[in-house]
Amino acid sequence: MSEFRMPHINQVAIAGRLVQDPEFRFIDNGVARLTGSIAVNRSYRDRNDEWQEETSFFNIVLWHKLAEYYAERLHKGTPVFITGRLRSYNWRDADDQPHSGTEIQVRTLQFLEKSQDRPLEVVEQIEEELELEAA
Repeated sequence: MSEFRMPHINQVAIAGRLVQDPEFRFIDNGVARLTGSIAVNRSYRDRNDEWQEETSFFNIVLWHKLAEYYAERLHKGTPVFITGRLRSYNWRDADDQPHSGTEIQVRTLQFLEKSQDRPLEVVEQIEEELELEAA
């Protein structure tokens, strides 16, 4: 009998709006990091057949050249489509209380509105460079 091999898949794709201006900084080892939060809305009908709206919030993180490129281009309210992977983490606060969180490590980002200052070929070039670095 053959052994079942579970595929290792960790991929997410969401579209929404940034809820705040992202925070850009260089971490201790000099790597660029851009963090923010995105709101994703969902409409559905409840048991009474009335429309309801639900909003979920997700933390996002961009790294390296992608973080540097988007640092000045992303702002509160910007509509974006992102793909990436989920990363969960744990920590303890100052009172030694345990906490956990989940974030989306962004692999690609696409603006959902047109703008003159965002030429697509620049974004594609950055994505290609990141793919080469990852290989």
